Amino acid sequence: MRHDIWYRPAYSLLSIRLEAGERLWAETGAMVSMSANVQLETAMRGGLFGALKRSVLGGESFFVNTFTAAGGPGEITRAPSLPGDVARQALSGD
Repeated sequence: MRHDIWYRPAYSLLSIRLEAGERLWAETGAMVSMSANVQLETAMRGGLFGALKRSVLGGESFFVNTFTAAGGPGEITRAPSLPGDVARQALSGD
């Protein structure tokens, strides 16, 4: 999985390139475009009560999108819902 951030700092656009078979979980509402071979699946992650708990207590989206590159590499572009910047944040641990 590789990414680029375009048009910084006010109206950033995140371009994510997936290799065949790679998956990406993301909240709903920020997708701009996706290539033809990317499959999209929307579900309540953790079931009804788990999704409700995350939505009410954590302020997260009730639904989660899973993007899968099927049959070859694919690309997804995402943007924030309000004007602003997108930044890369390295994570470590489980």
